[in-house]
Amino acid sequence: MAAPFAELNERGNRVNVHFQYEEGLKNRIKSIPGAKFVPVERGGPAWSLPKDLISMRQLREACGPGLRIGDGLKLWGRTEVARERNLHQIASLDDYPVEELKIYKKLPALATWLRPYQRADVKFLAETSAMNLNEQRLGKTPEIVAAIFEADLEDGAHLIVSPQKALESVWRMEFERWTDLLVFTWSGESTGPERAKTLGRLWKCLDDGTPFVFATTADMVRRGLPDEIEMHVKWNSFVIDEYHRTGLAETKNVFTKKAANIHGVRKWPMSGTPMGGKPIKLFSPLNLLHPDKFTSKWNWAGQWLEVETTYGNHKKIGGIQKGKEDLFYASLAPYVVRRLRSEVLPQLPPKQYVDVPCPMTKKQAVQYRTFAAQAEIRIDEYHLSATSILAEYTRLKQFANARCEVEVFGEPDPDTGRVDMKLKPTFDSGKLPMLMDKLADAGIVPGDLEGESQAIVSSQFRETVDMVYNYLTQHGIPAIRITGKATKKETEKAQRAFKHENPSEGLRVCCMVTTLGVGLTLNNVSDIHILDETWVPDDQDQLSDRAIDTTRLHQVNVLVYRSDDTIEQYIQDVNYDKRSLNKEILDLRRQGFRAANGGKAR
Repeated sequence: MAAPFAELNERGNRVNVHFQYEEGLKNRIKSIPGAKFVPVERGGPAWSLPKDLISMRQLREACGPGLRIGDGLKLWGRTEVARERNLHQIASLDDYPVEELKIYKKLPALATWLRPYQRADVKFLAETSAMNLNEQRLGKTPEIVAAIFEADLEDGAHLIVSPQKALESVWRMEFERWTDLLVFTWSGESTGPERAKTLGRLWKCLDDGTPFVFATTADMVRRGLPDEIEMHVKWNSFVIDEYHRTGLAETKNVFTKKAANIHGVRKWPMSGTPMGGKPIKLFSPLNLLHPDKFTSKWNWAGQWLEVETTYGNHKKIGGIQKGKEDLFYASLAPYVVRRLRSEVLPQLPPKQYVDVPCPMTKKQAVQYRTFAAQAEIRIDEYHLSATSILAEYTRLKQFANARCEVEVFGEPDPDTGRVDMKLKPTFDSGKLPMLMDKLADAGIVPGDLEGESQAIVSSQFRETVDMVYNYLTQHGIPAIRITGKATKKETEKAQRAFKHENPSEGLRVCCMVTTLGVGLTLNNVSDIHILDETWVPDDQDQLSDRAIDTTRLHQVNVLVYRSDDTIEQYIQDVNYDKRSLNKEILDLRRQGFRAANGGKAR
């Protein structure tokens, strides 16, 4: 029997495997994720496989030592293995000699300012398109600035997609701090004359060949950037800051589709909290980085993740297949930078989490139980979608925060039993007395304008933030609030008031929506009071990291308030499981991989 033969197809984008028919061998090759049968009229009979090292290793295992390999596939394989080995080695470094970096001559101030781990990260990012998943406050932004110059890409155009609040306060500031590159910002806050002026200056840069940075928001990308930019600008680098908030983790999201059509010599998605407890959320950014290697979400899931067929033949994607955890991270390593504060800055004390159980008031408890019973009836008696069930849970979360004034609109939906209602939280809340006690423990008491202690109080809901802000100010505790309606001036005021370099006298508490902390540095704060958890533990982590300062040793306490006997206990359990999965995949396995590959300075 002739031995199986593997070679690149005519287009060079897949691998064709020819072999004399044998049932067992056919089934083994067919089981490789992404395998497709090639009929005679299309060059077969053969089986076509994805052109990546994982598939080729599975093919070698399926065929055994008798597998013959064509010259084209051999050349590609040797090149790819050498590249993977080099990236694995760089990804494992804790330091890189500053004198051996190109930026040491180009940007000496930045090169000498970088910490050892940042120098290693810059070297890695300069070599390849990759995700920067370092924890918050470890300096991902200056790493990107340095990587552009380290990769010799500075003489060109650079696209930054960022939360609006970070366009000026983070990206413009960092580029102007270290480089001479011109920075243009483009957001929904820009007026017509401002946009016209920006386009005029940008066209002049294109005509003159002047390098520049164009920083915009995910929303502006969704709407569509001006034709002059989309059609005529070739990007040397494409950065997506806080990519988990853009929708990039979902393959069918509008932003994901738009981003796929933006070409850059280097692409660097960034997030300190990329997974949200779901490994499948890593696929879409991998596909953005290397669409030729990560071609199919379901093929990738079949390689690594537990895929369960549920009711109605729907497929549910879970965690890593047992026994594949180490291999999974090894496959990620060439495309990921990931470091924890506890690893690179062990002198910083860890965040201290404190559970604060809260008994509801009598009226609040009656209202909660009434609406909980109604929600249970709707969920049991109607075929509700996941979205509808989440909406019911969201209402219960609001009732767990406080007794609410309820305004009902229209009649119940005949198919779901749901009614539209507006909830306005009142001061009748079991959490408010607990909050006041905990603030007092930290020295934040009514009428005291001289104290130095400051705190963050957060909620998922703007209405709750408004209620707490009003409650605190009425009780003599000076506060400021940041919600979706906050102006740029209000945000800047909060930033100035709660930074340890220049804390403002008087303001003691920053009340804010949990997910609006992006781009803020509130590092004079020691206590973060989370009145209600979102379903994504990463949201709480991002918020609490606003108070971290890598140059200041101070204990950060995270107090999480939960009303007794409510849905908030269930959310706690769900988030615990998600956090455990995040840690297992991104941290424990990564540490094992780095140890196996040296994990030392070069």
